Amino acid sequence: MAQSTTFRTSTKRDGLVDHVVEFLSRVSCVLRNLTDSADHAAKMVRKADAARRS
Repeated sequence: MAQSTTFRTSTKRDGLVDHVVEFLSRVSCVLRNLTDSADHAAKMVRKADAARRS
């Protein structure tokens, strides 16, 4: 009986870990996209600034 409870708890824990890993993966992807967007915006600002100066 103790083994089945331990197995059940372990399975629940594994499921939670899977959800946490999936969540962190999505957060990482969103942050990467935000970084790319910020880099792109910074390039556009530099380009516009250079065009304004010339």
